[in-house]
Amino acid sequence: MANNFLKISRLDQFLETLRLFGELHAPTVSESGVHRFSPLEDPDELHLDYRRTQIPPKKYLFPFREEILHYGGGGYREGHSSAGDLVIFGVHSCDLEGIAYLDRVFLADRPDPGYAARRSRLTLVGIACEPDDFCFCTAATESASCDLFLSAGQDGYHITSYSARGSALLSAADHLLEERAAQPSPAISGPCYPAQDPELRFSDHPLWQKFASTCVSCGACSVCCPTCYCFDVREYPTLSGGGTRIREWDNCLFATHGEVAGANFRPDRLDRLRYRFLHKYCGFTPLQGMSSCVGCGRCKEFCPVDIDLRELTVAPEKVEP
Repeated sequence: MANNFLKISRLDQFLETLRLFGELHAPTVSESGVHRFSPLEDPDELHLDYRRTQIPPKKYLFPFREEILHYGGGGYREGHSSAGDLVIFGVHSCDLEGIAYLDRVFLADRPDPGYAARRSRLTLVGIACEPDDFCFCTAATESASCDLFLSAGQDGYHITSYSARGSALLSAADHLLEERAAQPSPAISGPCYPAQDPELRFSDHPLWQKFASTCVSCGACSVCCPTCYCFDVREYPTLSGGGTRIREWDNCLFATHGEVAGANFRPDRLDRLRYRFLHKYCGFTPLQGMSSCVGCGRCKEFCPVDIDLRELTVAPEKVEP
């Protein structure tokens, strides 16, 4: 059996073909040395050897700040942007699974119109990666939550299509591809965080207090998480009588997150930490019981006080207070 193979020498031409399907974004390095997804102007700026970007690609579907409504003059209009088609190249399996989770959140029975519009214009091209000490996903896995996926082979990439759009991409790049013996199909990845001990979730085990006393409530773990989607909605009136309604990222570790009408449902850091853990690893309706952790390792790498929530997967009797 043979499949599509792209020689590394033809990668630049392949990238030019991808541009036919939308504005091309890929992993690059900022002036401050931070890996990020950004517009790829020059193939020399491409960094496919990256481990993880600081901010996951969810930013393309769930922006930091979004104008959702403008009102005034006796009427209103929706403020969702009308951006064009977008191709994101070089997305790791963990981030692809993160987007798949957000799809289940925002495209459920009543789809979010802004998210749905952006998702319909998005093409995802995944690529295999090599885990480091911060990762806890299954190594060398391939995600089907994309349009195309590239797996490294000798002097190039084996390419698999997972959608009609992916097949269209392959057709457009047919002149760049050759047939080569297929590699064994890697296992399809998914949320792979180890199972939590149910006794630890609501217990008074000293580990909870250890984390609560260490945590500084900076929210870095939530900001960099591929599946966190807490948001706040604010309105900014104008002197003319109109105004703008804004949706922007919020953070369950912030003290203000639990404030409602002067009361705070989660005033203590321990309450907020436990809330995030339960949401992340136990799920909320309608995703009850589903972990939204994809094992990308960002929360561990970017935590300023080195909190590692993986410790909470160890049975209480095995954890040292």
